[in-house]
Amino acid sequence: MIAAVGACSGSLPNSAHPRHLASRYAGALTSLTPIATVIRDRGLRPPDVEAATPLLEQLRDSLARSDPSGAQAGITYDLTYGNRLARDWLAQTPNRWGRAADDLPFFPVDCPNCERDVRLPLCSADSDCNGGTCEMIWPASGSPRGTQRKVCFGHSDSFMVRLYELIGEARQRVDITLLQPIPDVRFLAALQASLGRIARGGRPVVVRLLIGHYPSAEVDAPAFLKTLTAGLDEIPGARLSVSVAAMRSCTAFEDCDSFSWNHSKIVSVDGREALVGGHNMWSQDYLVDKPVHDLSMRVSGPAASSAARFAENLWKYACANDSQKASISIATYVAGQSVPQGALSQACLPAIALPASPRAPGDVPILAVGRLGAGITKEFANHSELARDLMLGAARDNILIVQQDLGFSMGRADTLFPASTIDRLIDFLRRQKGEIQIVLTNDGAVGNSGSTYSNDIPLEKVARALRAELLRRFERDDPLWRYEVRRGPDPVNAILCERVSLAPFRFGPDAKWPGGRAIANHSKLWMIDDRAFYIGSDNMYPVNLQEYGFIVDDPKAAKELNDSYWKPLWEWSHRAAVSGPGVKDCIFRRIPQH
Repeated sequence: MIAAVGACSGSLPNSAHPRHLASRYAGALTSLTPIATVIRDRGLRPPDVEAATPLLEQLRDSLARSDPSGAQAGITYDLTYGNRLARDWLAQTPNRWGRAADDLPFFPVDCPNCERDVRLPLCSADSDCNGGTCEMIWPASGSPRGTQRKVCFGHSDSFMVRLYELIGEARQRVDITLLQPIPDVRFLAALQASLGRIARGGRPVVVRLLIGHYPSAEVDAPAFLKTLTAGLDEIPGARLSVSVAAMRSCTAFEDCDSFSWNHSKIVSVDGREALVGGHNMWSQDYLVDKPVHDLSMRVSGPAASSAARFAENLWKYACANDSQKASISIATYVAGQSVPQGALSQACLPAIALPASPRAPGDVPILAVGRLGAGITKEFANHSELARDLMLGAARDNILIVQQDLGFSMGRADTLFPASTIDRLIDFLRRQKGEIQIVLTNDGAVGNSGSTYSNDIPLEKVARALRAELLRRFERDDPLWRYEVRRGPDPVNAILCERVSLAPFRFGPDAKWPGGRAIANHSKLWMIDDRAFYIGSDNMYPVNLQEYGFIVDDPKAAKELNDSYWKPLWEWSHRAAVSGPGVKDCIFRRIPQH
């Protein structure tokens, strides 16, 4: 349902305009301009991996050329240096590679004898946890200061503790962007506990949560705020404020002619630490049985300020339109004060300035990239997808892709693919060397919440799209090629079968969960040449939402990502591959040529 509403009417997302329509936009540079047109009209070229100028500097300069007014600099693209990735910077859930589908320990959220807030059983040792682990978490509400407790963790419950520790350390401001539904059960408990920790510290912290919501499932911002801040008034000396915004920037009936809302997932603390990626805060989908697989990353340094500025831009839009649009609502809590209904939200006052960055804590360059979807600006502000296509165009040795889907058809009679991205993949194949490896979610994947994690695009449709474009290239170069190829082997199939590995997501030996449900993947990762990679919220399939993520060019980080995530993922997924080296019944050879 989430994806179906996103592009079922209105203008096509600007990554998916058919190539023959791109000329209509020649010379224009607006929020509707297709990526292919921006690249062509601005004379943009992929970064040169062998040039002396660093890769991300080249990419940043190209993005700036698509933003002649400079309005989006620092918002939808921002290059920073001096970032640091801690030992546990990669957040992947569940991190249980090689396990059988029925061998992921979990504790249901309806546990009657568990701790009231997190719905997890108390323990003293791992032996108490039926395959889980016994871990320390924050004190229970109302406990004396310094009180500790241990509870049993299932396969991914440690992720909520990472959120608690990150947010609870705030000194000035916390910026969080999410997609509905609102955080529930254990994630809600982690947020409540972190706010309580801030309040007990007496620090004057501004906390803001902005939630993208879509038609037919509106978020009640005042009700969620009341739940989130329950009990804070009982903490003496608290000085924090908490604001919640529920927003949608466009519906197809407005002059922006699309559906658009926030889809980014950001937690930025003081502009110094940030967690960015694909994770939603939905306990039912992530922390119990049949979990959704996802990927985020934590960074220390100025890239965290980049994330906060993107969130700030969304807040500016929400605040400017709160009184004019029924699709936007804002509610605020201020410790020790009664906030009159209709009063100017604390979140809409001039934002607390991001602190000046201290001496660079690390040496990792990061290019933050985002997109503003529809309704927020009429200028071109889709630098997430532009950066992706330029970087894929820079690849020389390999391209690795892990996504939910590449195609989109829910609510439509046709199937949309990201045309410019497909072009870059075909460009890579035409260079005569290197392999593309693609892992996608399984057809029909659904979470426990009922949220869909599949656009119902089978691998065969993806294969058809790739083959059709490679075939078009051959025929463009030689109109008689179709007739000549009948006298020998089909080079299109040969290229695709030998150099494109297409596989469904696997984390172990099983193709499905017990009971037959499809395994869901929600990660959004791409990597080129085992060196530069993206982790964020932006799906490759074309929808017109607000998105955000980080591009990292660092050999050490790339190796860690490769070793701890890609290699185990590929070890299991490639066994179900429908194309690529060693696959006998290659799917591309089964596709009719006409």
